[in-house]
Amino acid sequence: MGEVRMGPFIAQLRKEKKLTQKDLAVQLHITDKAVSKWERGLSCPDIALLAPLADILGVTTGELLNGQRSGAAPPEEVERTIDNALVYAESTATAKMASFRNRLTVSFSAVLLLGLLVCSICDLAISGRFSWSLYPITAILFVWLVFLPLVKYGSKGLPGALALFSVLILPFLYGISRIVGEPMVLTIGIRMSLYGTVYLWCVYLIFRKAKGRKILAAAGSVLLTIPLCAVIDLSLAKPLSVSPFDRWDLLSFAIIITVAAALLILDHFTASRLTEK
Repeated sequence: MGEVRMGPFIAQLRKEKKLTQKDLAVQLHITDKAVSKWERGLSCPDIALLAPLADILGVTTGELLNGQRSGAAPPEEVERTIDNALVYAESTATAKMASFRNRLTVSFSAVLLLGLLVCSICDLAISGRFSWSLYPITAILFVWLVFLPLVKYGSKGLPGALALFSVLILPFLYGISRIVGEPMVLTIGIRMSLYGTVYLWCVYLIFRKAKGRKILAAAGSVLLTIPLCAVIDLSLAKPLSVSPFDRWDLLSFAIIITVAAALLILDHFTASRLTEK
């Protein structure tokens, strides 16, 4: 079963009923382009349209799913129809999600492009050249490239987003340092980006290895912020001529440990409850 088999069957039945694609579309309250796509195997009818479509074409829903007429349905035929229905429901849900992701990607890109154009036009109108707009333009391009895999593919795009962040963060910082004209932005930024990139990959791997125990993974990620903050403080102490640690850092570490402990306790009770069930 699939769009390839169902499509020609719909076209055959429609022609037998002497209906045009537009006639069929009107009865189903859809566009004739949708019917055309069904018949060419490019898409399949929404699951809610199966019953009315089968009614109009004079077949059963099972026959429509199987892509052929059948007589008395033997047990194996019924079982095959049920399997086809499940596969069909899954394929339509996947197609809907893909369509939604495509629209979201276009909208996301359009909004960022609009922001880029507005900043550029305003800057040129006020100063007659690109000045302050270079900051948002650079940031918008960086955000678009990094978040595009997440918007397009959801959680499956997370490794791609992290990889793009890891590769593009240094060119981004270099661009900002050239715009600002301050080499320290790049000098300090390289260290901070390195620490941040390592932290993000560690968090990603923690959630991958946690095997569904998201609370436990969250606890590990929270605890991991302590060495991250410590390394950042030590790195900034010398360039900025400040003390690496103060009482506020110690207070922050205490809060982080408390939050992580609470998450670990919550994970323990959650895991115990699931075991009992």
